[in-house]
Formats: sequence, structure tokens, C-alpha cells
Amino acid sequence: MSQLVRKRYFCRICQKSHTIKFPRHFAENQKRYPFVFFSIHKYSGDSDEFIEKNGADIITTFYVDKNLTIRDVDVAWEDSSSNIMSENDTENLVMFLTETINEMQEQYDSLLEKYTKLLESSDKKDKNYEEKL
Repeated sequence: MSQLVRKRYFCRICQKSHTIKFPRHFAENQKRYPFVFFSIHKYSGDSDEFIEKNGADIITTFYVDKNLTIRDVDVAWEDSSSNIMSENDTENLVMFLTETINEMQEQYDSLLEKYTKLLESSDKKDKNYEEKL
């Protein structure tokens, strides 16, 4: 049995129907119904009015009831000054940060190894010096 429930909604900006997937138990334990859920999709309409916005982000607000029925949908163009990121942009950022953290960990491990060798070498020199006295 699928863990996701597919729902269709109509975007008033694109003038098209889209599909969104919710986890099957997504509506459980919400404080009130309908609850609000946000998503971002890319503009894919054919309107001459918005042709220059093809591929631009549209923020979608869903009002979802206890049975995962979408009761209402609000859509708005994503404002470039907002802090909202699309799922794809978020995934790309997480991948970049993970790679950077891994590289930094490798550099840290290498520096730690060099530092440890330097300390050991320094300790040997100190012991040799003390023995000569």
C-alpha cells in the first residue's frame, strides 16, 4: 500500500491542474482542521500576460481537512525578497552543505593527524634534550 496520497488542485495563476502528494498520515495530530500546508511549484502556464515568468516560483497555500481533502487553495507569485525556497532548491542546498561539511571533516582529520605527529616529534626532541643534560 502506498505511503503517499495523491491529490489534484487547480492553480489559478497557471490555469492548470497539478498533483501534490501527502504522506498517508499527514493530517493526524493537527491542532485544527482545516490545517494549512505550503508548497512551491514552477509556473507552467501559456498566458501571454505571464509568459516572461515561465519557470518562476508560485507559492501555494493548501487548506486540508482531516481526510486529506483539499478544501481551498491560494496561490501567489514568490517574492524574491522572501525566505521561502522550493523543495528542489532546498535539496540542492542540503547536498552542497553536506559535501562542504564532509570536505571540512577530511581537512580537520588531516590537520589533526599532522598536529599529533608534530607533538610526538616535539616530545621526542624534548626527551632527547633532557637526556643530554
